[in-house]
Amino acid sequence: MRLKRTGLAVAALLAGPVAGCHGRASAFLAFDGGSSPSSAVPVAEAREVHFTYTGPRAVTFDWRGTGSRVRYWTEDEPPRTATAHLATPTPPSAPGPFQEAVLDGLRPGAEYFYEVANAVRPDPVSFRAPLAGRGRFVFAAVGDMGAPRGQPDATIVNADIRIADPWFVLMLGDLSYADLNSRVAVDRHFDDVMAWSCRAAYMPIWGNHEWEDPPRDDLRNYKGRFALPHAAASPGAPAAGCCGEDWYWFDFGSVRFILYPEPYSAATWPDWAARAEPLFAQAQADPAIDFIVTAGHRPAYSSGHHGGEPQLRAILDGFGKRFGKYVLNLNGHSHVYERTKPQAHVVHITAGIGGGQLEHAATACLWDNCQAPPFTAYRAIHHGFLKVSASPEELHVETVCGPASPGNDDVRCVDGEILDEVVIPRGGLTSSTEPRRRHPAALFR
Repeated sequence: MRLKRTGLAVAALLAGPVAGCHGRASAFLAFDGGSSPSSAVPVAEAREVHFTYTGPRAVTFDWRGTGSRVRYWTEDEPPRTATAHLATPTPPSAPGPFQEAVLDGLRPGAEYFYEVANAVRPDPVSFRAPLAGRGRFVFAAVGDMGAPRGQPDATIVNADIRIADPWFVLMLGDLSYADLNSRVAVDRHFDDVMAWSCRAAYMPIWGNHEWEDPPRDDLRNYKGRFALPHAAASPGAPAAGCCGEDWYWFDFGSVRFILYPEPYSAATWPDWAARAEPLFAQAQADPAIDFIVTAGHRPAYSSGHHGGEPQLRAILDGFGKRFGKYVLNLNGHSHVYERTKPQAHVVHITAGIGGGQLEHAATACLWDNCQAPPFTAYRAIHHGFLKVSASPEELHVETVCGPASPGNDDVRCVDGEILDEVVIPRGGLTSSTEPRRRHPAALFR
């Protein structure tokens, strides 16, 4: 079944990053908050616009441009204005200026309209305030995305994420691959994700390509573009990047998300485990939390090009054995899709299938070993992303097929088709042989 992009032409979708945030205005604008005050000097449209959920009633916007204000409102509330400060550390990828503004006092779960940078007559677009308490929401997850020039499939995957309309996107590391191309790729990546990042929160995780080659790229380009909730520093983190934000956690609906850092040194993951343990224990004891989800760049279990990390596996298996609400781990790094059977109560999903070049071996099956390991429930080599529908009863994970990469794929599917899915009920999967279910269903239902 071919994906029907209801009401949206493919050309319009792919023009999203060029058109900026305003491409979605007509789809979401339902309340007129009044005209922006006119300005004698027009302000250029902001670029690289994105935001993060930074509190139960707050979001933080980041963008590149000279305008320094965000005007926002919702129905039955008068418009308010937030003034930006310069982001720190300063990203070196472009001259800037890089702006950051906190929008607080939000009504939980409400639809807000906003205008960035006080242009003369901007078209408002919308975002959703953080969801408080039990409820239903959708989030997306994918790793190893890249920028349009070096990884052209990234633009199509970003357009597909836009159709899924998630509340937020967990980007599972290796965001721009600027170290393989040039620092211009950083800015191209943040322009390209505007297909969805004006509407959905961008919740990042750092990968090895963000920090391992500091002469070509470093963490200032990423830490300087985000404010992260409950952020913490890790031992061994590179000096370039400054001041923490190596990992973080947040609650959304009845799910606690705990993100783990890159292994900067032998001490990094043990330090994270010790500091994350109270977060697991508190969530396990909290009746308002139904699920615990972890996410990071590196896999604990993988039969792809990058195998599982034994140290990380031991840590996550330990949490799985001790905390029954912990049921799902998400990661990238290997440029394949792989879902495990429950391991110590936890399903692990590798989703390094953004725009980065798919990894395969010189074998007939394209995998290093054509016999999948015992822990694997299903695996495939194809671009796409994860769409996760969360409720107090279950986490419904669907793997959405993205663009084809002829000669590099080991499965055939149509853009938007559901390649794989699993439903994880409250309490977790009890069977270690939970079957794969593949349906030729479309992303829109």
